[in-house]
Amino acid sequence: LQASSLTSTADRFALPPLLVLIAADLHTPLAAVAAVASSYFLAYGVMQPVWGVVSDRIGRVRVMRVALLGGAVAGLGSAVAPNLVVLQLTRVLAGACFAALQPATLVYVGDVWPAAERQRALSDVLAAASLGIGGATAGAGLLADAAGWRVVPAVTGAAGAMLWVALRR
Repeated sequence: LQASSLTSTADRFALPPLLVLIAADLHTPLAAVAAVASSYFLAYGVMQPVWGVVSDRIGRVRVMRVALLGGAVAGLGSAVAPNLVVLQLTRVLAGACFAALQPATLVYVGDVWPAAERQRALSDVLAAASLGIGGATAGAGLLADAAGWRVVPAVTGAAGAMLWVALRR
């Protein structure tokens, strides 16, 4: 649960430090790449209530698995995107999928942990989310500078795939 929360927030906060590098690599205006980020954030925000309804119907763990698989596919697709259109589509899919993880993990903890232990479990999930925010904000630019911007969505995509496998068990 903590790793899912971390991956979701890392994917979300990794995009802004990459905007200039993406624009240079894809030979597109920075404003067009910023629109990709805006689309990601819009999809993330719009999909959270949708995922909430879906998780009430099919279950929190199933929603997390679907979201992790979608996020993995989108992250890996973003890493190989040949142009801005494909990057925008894959980033929107990533935002829409990763939007499910933070609320689903928090509600899952509320559903499963006994009241006496719930606060600690919630704080662990939120600490992982904070680590994802800080790590992505600082680390995405450093990683992209060292290995290229495409490595960053590939890392969150690979993390999503590994977590999907772990949640299947």
